[in-house]
Amino acid sequence: RVLLCGDVRGRLGQVCERVAKLHARLEASQHFQAIFCVGEFSAEDMDLSPVPPIPVHFVDAGPAAQDLIEASPQGEEVGPNLHFLGHFGVASVAGLKVAFLSGRRHADLFSDDPDAARDEEGDGGDAAGAAPAAEDALSKYGAQGPSDGLLLRPEAAAGPAG
Repeated sequence: RVLLCGDVRGRLGQVCERVAKLHARLEASQHFQAIFCVGEFSAEDMDLSPVPPIPVHFVDAGPAAQDLIEASPQGEEVGPNLHFLGHFGVASVAGLKVAFLSGRRHADLFSDDPDAARDEEGDGGDAAGAAPAAEDALSKYGAQGPSDGLLLRPEAAAGPAG
């Protein structure tokens, strides 16, 4: 079992406490094997000293997202039982394959008008209904609002340098 968690916003201690309370009410066979956190994991002032009772895997769109991405685009363990998944990719979390993206959407890189990418690039799909270009799909999925979404720089779309 994997527990999914939204915006933590630096409240790692609170997440640890809630998991401990949940586990206290559940039979051992029903305990979670891992926590997967999405959204804003970091905060301006964040205490990483609480040790989660189970592995926490996270992506981040919070204040530390860009620093995490630049320091460890492939992910890293940032503390005991605390794993930053990385900028983008596919990882195994408690036996599940998880596709992920970290970061924040930049309005200057993506248009809020889904037709703009098709007009500018001329590759919005063919008359037979082919799927639009990957960049168009990413901009649509990333266009959730000014405070949500993803940072995917055009040079990062090609994948990690290697």
